[in-house]
Parts: sequence; C-alpha cells; structure tokens
Amino acid sequence: MTIKVGMITCWYKNISMANYSGNLVSSLKNHSSVSVKVISTHCICLPKYAGMKDILEDESCQFVSFPPFIFMVHNNRVARIVYLFIQVVQNLLRGLVFLSKCKGFDIIHYQQSSDYSFGILPFASMVLVPTSNKKIVTVHNLYGFARSRFSKIVYNRADKVIVHSRDMWRALMSLGVQKSKIRIIPHGAKIPALLHAKRNKITFFGAPVAEKGAFVLFEALRILKERGEIVKVHFYGIFSASQKETAEAQARELKVDDCVVWGGRLSESDFDARMQESIMTLAAYTVPVSGSSIITRAMSNGTPIIASKIGAASEYLKDVRVKIPPNDPQALADAILTLKNNPDLARNLGEKARRQAWQISWNVIARRTLNVYRTVLEDDVE
Repeated sequence: MTIKVGMITCWYKNISMANYSGNLVSSLKNHSSVSVKVISTHCICLPKYAGMKDILEDESCQFVSFPPFIFMVHNNRVARIVYLFIQVVQNLLRGLVFLSKCKGFDIIHYQQSSDYSFGILPFASMVLVPTSNKKIVTVHNLYGFARSRFSKIVYNRADKVIVHSRDMWRALMSLGVQKSKIRIIPHGAKIPALLHAKRNKITFFGAPVAEKGAFVLFEALRILKERGEIVKVHFYGIFSASQKETAEAQARELKVDDCVVWGGRLSESDFDARMQESIMTLAAYTVPVSGSSIITRAMSNGTPIIASKIGAASEYLKDVRVKIPPNDPQALADAILTLKNNPDLARNLGEKARRQAWQISWNVIARRTLNVYRTVLEDDVE
C-alpha cells in the first residue's frame, strides 16, 4: 500500500525551512511506498521577496492563497492588539483551508516553523476537527502560542510530534505533552561532493540578527581589532533591508564595518561552494535552536564550526566543533583565533564533522520519518 502524505510547509526558495522540507520530500519520494504532495502559502518572509517572481521553491506544490497573509506595522499597543486578533482569526481559518486541501491523504504532516502561517494555530484548527487523516507535526521552533499551555492540548491531539533534538523533547515534556507522542528525528544533512577548494574565508550564514549571534560577533571583531588582529567575516543569506541596515549600524558603531563583507543570497550550489571555502563558520547563537540547517550544512561540507553551548548544537556537533558560552564575545574572539592559527585542528574538526554528517543524511532521516508514518497507521489498524 502506498502511503499518501500531504506535507504542509514553507516553500520559499533558499529559506532554510523550505530547504529542509524539499530535502525530506525528495528523499521520501525515493521510497515507492510513499507519495507526497506539498501544500504551501505566503508567510512572514513575503516582504523579503518583494518584486521577486521566483519565490517558490518550484512548481510542485499546491499554493493556498486564502486567507491572504496580512502584514502590518504594529508600533503601538492598539495596533498590536488589532494585529494579534487578525493573526489568530486568519491562522485558525488557514488551518481549515489546509485541512480541506488534504482530503484523500492518509497522513497530514505539518511543519510548524513560525508564529504565522506555519505556526501552532493553523495546526490547532486541523487537529480539533475530527477527520480520517492521521496528523503529524514537526515542531521546529516554539513561538508565541506554542510556548503556552494551549500547546499541550494541541500536541496531545496529534498522532505524533516530531522534534529534532532532546532539548526540544524536554521543552515539550515540560509543557505537558505525552511522552508517547514525541519522536526525535534529527535535522537532515545533504552530503555534497567535495570541491577541494582553498579554505580562506571566515563565514556567517543567515540573517545578521542578535539571536543568530551577529551582534556578539561584531563585539568579538572589535576585541580582535584592538589586539591588532584584523579578521574579515563574509555574511551570506536572505535578509531584509532593515536587518542589514541595523547590522551595518551596529558594525559602524563598534568600528568594525571594514571587517564585514556582505555576500547576500546564495543558490544551493553556491551555498556549498562558499561553505567549502570557509576556514570556519560561526554559529554563535544567543537563543536555543532545535535543529540548525547551518550546522548540518557545515558538517556535511567538512567545515569547522564555532557554536554556542545552547540548544541542540551539542547534540549534533558533539566533539567536532569549538564550543563557546552564548553572549560571550571574548570567548568567540579567542575561538576564532584558535581555529585561525591552528589549521591542523581546523582540518581535523572538519573531517570528523563530515563523517558524522553521514549518520544524519537525508536518506537516513527519510527512513526514520517513514517509520513514524507506518507506526501511526498501524496503531489505527490495531
């Protein structure tokens, strides 16, 4: 029997969430026992793509245009309350629309990755309406309502809840989610061919925002500059004009704007090429992450990583990275110099990271996900 799956997810090009879902869907389709249909809609990233026509990952998804995603500035209390009310109503309604698009599927697999179109509210309306579908949610992050006790009701109504780390498993358990509901499946790694490029750059991938460690990095660059060490960091990713302007202002204030090289948006192949040109890449997160595509991409490209000791980083990287406390620019500065001045250490860490990445390749992750699908369907038969 072929298992029919409706995958509800972000599908924007080069957004890490879409890359996650795209790799998972492609790997699942290698199994003749499962078929997958992608269902997507607009979300908070829409303003980043203003004027771009190629925003969707490809044409393989069914795009839901109703209800429309409403984005508005809420710079005072009344506006925030109004916007919150609009978000609640439209996202509960969006869940019902998603549900209507999944008729005939055995399983609905919902990728909860934001507090907006792919937040907990659409999934809530889906699980609270009784249907014959089995409903699985992968919790990538806990935002907004997902951090409240309300989530206990929603997740316990799901047939299974997938998380990427024990750190997220503990977070859901603390909310009162039943242990039997939760399955840990790591974020997958796509293993590219090695280009044998010369590693001569220090890189940062992602939006240059505080939670990803950009501002701590600027402080670390200032410390290094005061020591007479001029270190340049190349920034790559999709980010809004306002995010870049804020980061540029912070760098100027600390007098390290000459240490920042802006690279912008990358294609998939360019991403791997830039990663393989990296002496090291920086993941000095200031908030916990459940599973990081930057970390798994670095591992699969054999790139040494400097990562904060929070969230899932320790689970994924184990002994294949230089670890630092979060929000500690001095420690980050020291770690950068350690790798920069010890090429043998950097090479060994990179080689070990790539070997470890094979353990979470997308083929492995697809098999484990397929096992969850089979489990929920077998439970129904029993």
